[in-house]
Amino acid sequence: MSAIYKVSYVVTGNDHPGAIVNVATPPKVGDVVELGRSTYRVTEVIDLIPPRGEFHYLHATLAPAVG
Repeated sequence: MSAIYKVSYVVTGNDHPGAIVNVATPPKVGDVVELGRSTYRVTEVIDLIPPRGEFHYLHATLAPAVG
């Protein structure tokens, strides 16, 4: 079975509430993420806890993407 990354996205720089999303590949600093109608750039990624089976738990900080 493939890994599942449960990512807690927290947005800085505006009032977006963030999201918790399951993704197939882990986010990396510099990646662009769409939440709803807005586009953000990943500025930080942290492992929250060690993986449990195929589940990996991550926190990613996002900032509004410019241009």
